[in-house]
Amino acid sequence: MARGDFYASPFGVFYSAYMERPRISRIVSRTVFGGATAPYYESMGSVSEVPDGGLLVDCPCGAGPVLRALPRYRGLRYVGVDLSPSMLRRARKRSATRRLDGIELIESDATEIPVATGSADLFLSYWGLHCFPDPPAALAEAARVLRPGGRLVGSSFTQGRDTIRQRLLIRPHTTDFGPIGTYAEQSHWLEQAGFELTSERRSGPFLFFDARTSPASAPG
Repeated sequence: MARGDFYASPFGVFYSAYMERPRISRIVSRTVFGGATAPYYESMGSVSEVPDGGLLVDCPCGAGPVLRALPRYRGLRYVGVDLSPSMLRRARKRSATRRLDGIELIESDATEIPVATGSADLFLSYWGLHCFPDPPAALAEAARVLRPGGRLVGSSFTQGRDTIRQRLLIRPHTTDFGPIGTYAEQSHWLEQAGFELTSERRSGPFLFFDARTSPASAPG
């Protein structure tokens, strides 16, 4: 097990397995956390909107569940970024199984994504914002790599209006959780990074968000 690789544990194996299976994920998430994950899988349809030859950044990419939605033969460039070596190994295995081209899987921090400023058409941030030690900095980095008018689609755990069970399970700075943030705080982080929130959906402790950068300019 790599030092600090939380997802190299048996929990990481279980998590990767059930997130790859929507039906099981819905049962686990509803039973354990009291929230629905259907919007997460539905939002993967945004991948089909990336133009031929476009760039999609996925951070954190985890074990690569988004690869299930990646179209073949369109010349897309997919850059998956994660700090967990074990998750990246699973993603590489999934990519090889699907025989996908244009896949780059990189071990890096969410605040240091190795792509050019203003080059990405779509940025996916699934189940990572609540883990990052500095969520506003991670969102600022997402804004940096997106082209003017580029799209950010993501999901996150939040705090606030919780049940007793959720308060026991979702605690800042425990296990792999970072500051987490409330619904209002996460919306503020998005605006602070230069995003315009176009839609949001809440389910229990989950927030599903869709936002865009300014069409006029991208952050430098």
